[in-house]
Amino acid sequence: MFTARFASLGRAEGPLARSGARVARRARLLSVASDAATSAPAAPAPAAASALSDAHDTARGSALGKWPSIYLELAKYRLSSLVVFTTSAGYAMAGPPFDLAVLAPTLVGTFLASASASCLNQIYERDRDGRMRRTMRRPLPAGHMSVPHALAFALGSGTAGVGLLAACANPLTAALGLANIALYAAVYTPLKVRSHRNTEVGAIVGALPPLMGWTAATNSACGLEPLALGACLFLWQMPHFYALAWLYRADYAAGGYKMLPLYDPTGERTASHCLAYALALSALPVATSVAGVTSSMFAVESIAFNGALVLLAARFRERASQGRARALFLYSLIQLPVMLVLLVFHGERLQGGGARESDNGARALPAVERLRDAGRELCAHERIAKAGAGGAAPTACPIVLGEAASSESALQHLPTARGPAAE
Repeated sequence: MFTARFASLGRAEGPLARSGARVARRARLLSVASDAATSAPAAPAPAAASALSDAHDTARGSALGKWPSIYLELAKYRLSSLVVFTTSAGYAMAGPPFDLAVLAPTLVGTFLASASASCLNQIYERDRDGRMRRTMRRPLPAGHMSVPHALAFALGSGTAGVGLLAACANPLTAALGLANIALYAAVYTPLKVRSHRNTEVGAIVGALPPLMGWTAATNSACGLEPLALGACLFLWQMPHFYALAWLYRADYAAGGYKMLPLYDPTGERTASHCLAYALALSALPVATSVAGVTSSMFAVESIAFNGALVLLAARFRERASQGRARALFLYSLIQLPVMLVLLVFHGERLQGGGARESDNGARALPAVERLRDAGRELCAHERIAKAGAGGAAPTACPIVLGEAASSESALQHLPTARGPAAE
């Protein structure tokens, strides 16, 4: 009996003994692993520090690489580039010679002045920009830059731009640049939340850069040419920005801005304004031709590009829709450079009439004349004129008849010289 009980006890203790053995073996293995880990050589501290430093430099380089794009966004570089283009058109409108020592700093100074005005605008509107989908990714509402940093950029670029215009162009151009910054930042920007008439004030701001180009070339704001340049930019901006405001009217409402489409649910008033200003812009080439600012061919060629603008504005007036507003807006981006290039190309000063005197002025005209000669070969009215001149019947070309009538009228109004023979 004792033997049986002892045997049963041995059988009961056998599993416990085996479990204890396994636990002991695991403990020995963990001890060995721990000893190996503590005795293994650690990673060299200099290598780890170097890796950390490289990662930090990479991150810092990436951050520094973003600053140029941030500054460009603050400058609204697309808009400022368009401002520079219109300024160059104003300079070219004055006719040869074209002095790069004046033109280049004028364009750079204008860009810097525009960048300053745009940055000040974004500082003022940063909270409202954060509510609008179109502008919420700008540097200030997105938190990419602090307000003091942006203000330093605005003051620095404005000071540099106006200083460059004063030093390399003339004080008149610098004064216009400073006035444009003040008008954009201190008048137009606050007016956007008070009256929908801000669009007209903004159009005045946009009309000044070509005048700055003219004054940089001539040191004078007088004449029909700067008036034509300013009128062209003012009239063009109205259908352009009214169409833009219609496209983003929900965004403007979220930002709290007073734009005309927000008071015009059907779009009838907005589209009517677009059509009216498009028609006025179409009449401008006729006025410049009659006034002797451009040749008559500018009026003829404008029928195509201004006619397309009027057509798109009329379609928008017929039915105000996103698609038609977008078509008008996008076409206006093409129409402006075409109109400005042809306005300069057909300008009487570029043809030599009233051009500034200089030794290198003659070098600029042959290239222009070659282009005009090539255009005459393709021009229907020039062929009509040649046919009339070579035949017995007088020409029926309205352009030629109009120019002849203008010349005859001018001769009739010339004062008659009195001399001994006349007495």
